[in-house]
Amino acid sequence: MAIAQMNWGRMHHPLDHPEMAEFNAALDRIYALAETHSGFIWRIGEAEAAAQLHELGCNSRMSATVSVWDNLESLRDYTFNSEHGLFLDRKSRWFETVEGPQLVIWTVAADARPTFREAFDRLALLKTNGPSSAAYGWT
Repeated sequence: MAIAQMNWGRMHHPLDHPEMAEFNAALDRIYALAETHSGFIWRIGEAEAAAQLHELGCNSRMSATVSVWDNLESLRDYTFNSEHGLFLDRKSRWFETVEGPQLVIWTVAADARPTFREAFDRLALLKTNGPSSAAYGWT
């Protein structure tokens, strides 16, 4: 077994806006860092993510990632202890404050390739029912 995660945020501006330049310039590097991090299995690539998010009615200010990891500890280490964590510490520069969870985690088979639709369904479970084995966050 493995875990899947989806995190999302609503950017202050579209990705190509000058205020987003630092964030935008770092995306490829941060994605590559995830892909080489211990415990990483898979993630939805940018083109597929854009297509799936568009299909779900999300606008150009939505940023979201779905990935699969060997275990929670590897995901936590990447999230907080790599360069990703430095950007996370400054997220208010690029992202609006939103109510409710912006991360959902759930158990999957190691060969699972979850979609954004599945991830947002899991997020809805977390929002409605609170943490459970079907959908939880860091705590």
